[in-house]
Amino acid sequence: MDVYRYIAGKIRRGSDKTVRPDKVGSVSTAIGLVSVVISIAVIVISVCVVMGFRSEIRSKASAYMGALALVAPGQTPVNEKYPFVDSISYLSKLDDIPGVVYHQRVAYSSGLLKTADNIFGARFKGVDSLYNFSFFASNLTAGEIPSYKGRISTDVFMAERLARQMGFGVGDEVTAYFIGDEVKVRKFKICGLFDAQLENLDNSTILCDIRQVQRINDWEKDEVSSIEIMIADSANIDLMLDRVNNLLFDETGDDDPALFATSVKQLFPNLFDWLNLLDFNVVAILLLMIVVAGFNMISSLLILLFRNISSIGLLKALGMTSAGVGKVFRNISLNIVGKGLLIGTAIALVLCAIQKYFKVIALDPENYFVKYVPIEFNFGYILLANALALVMIMLILSLTSRFVAGVSPDKTMRAA
Repeated sequence: MDVYRYIAGKIRRGSDKTVRPDKVGSVSTAIGLVSVVISIAVIVISVCVVMGFRSEIRSKASAYMGALALVAPGQTPVNEKYPFVDSISYLSKLDDIPGVVYHQRVAYSSGLLKTADNIFGARFKGVDSLYNFSFFASNLTAGEIPSYKGRISTDVFMAERLARQMGFGVGDEVTAYFIGDEVKVRKFKICGLFDAQLENLDNSTILCDIRQVQRINDWEKDEVSSIEIMIADSANIDLMLDRVNNLLFDETGDDDPALFATSVKQLFPNLFDWLNLLDFNVVAILLLMIVVAGFNMISSLLILLFRNISSIGLLKALGMTSAGVGKVFRNISLNIVGKGLLIGTAIALVLCAIQKYFKVIALDPENYFVKYVPIEFNFGYILLANALALVMIMLILSLTSRFVAGVSPDKTMRAA
């Protein structure tokens, strides 16, 4: 048996059952335990919330524009002036890159929507029958998902808030004006509405048949604005961007259009800068909570040391070094901190689960891009936060070793 752990257990529980309980020591230990519980609970909840925001916003932005996109040099994925032919020799190899899920072609054209009282600017996003509507289906609020198989369709799929501003609903006809060398007028029918809570995109993007956009732009049927690339949720966007650009560099043939890849982080830097700010906040919370818990634990441990100063003197008189005595009290501290980490993590996971499945706390989507506080359980980060908290708190508690080293056996034994 580890003698240090055995002595620590005796001090923690009290070796003599007939002795009156040490109320002061018990209260100080409880304060230290509660401090660790609260601190780690706040840290774990912060990690789950930030990971939730990162996952939700990334998935929404990627669903609109693709996590990655192939575009013409000097252009963005929504370019309307310089299309490229989508018959590219390396597209099949693109799907073979680990982390790439699928790709899809899109075309864009800007137009004006006219009502009796107002004019609204909109970006028409042309998609084909192979387009993946799963994201928009999950945010469908009225009507149905359009189908662009067979003949050219006049159905359009738009954001609920844009339709509401215009005073339109499912089944209504919308007149759109496309201004170029000449003004082109098209009438569309609203087949469905969605609400994805991304203010700027929701208010400007309308999905329609890609053949409509190609006709409006005077493009051929194989010309597109960009090719969207969807990647796995767990894939790193920057790493995937490098892989796709490497493929373009190695596999682009003489007959292929000159393209390069861009990422959703480059398209929406404001969103990802906001997420990076949240990450900074989590680090600040982590450090603050650990410092608070650490110094509360120091107070508890010092009270415990004072209450057992005669035992420290006895252990030193029996030949135990200051380092050995310090190890005894580190075992006591480790027991308290360990319990605090387990209880705090359990409480945080329960609270996060309640929020995840019952959506108790609501948010304003115009400010936060989501209707409820999002939660994602990333147990790797949770374990890392626990490990960092444990190491840093124990490092802070090592400051008490100076007190142990200063205890004189003859004085404490004489006082006892």
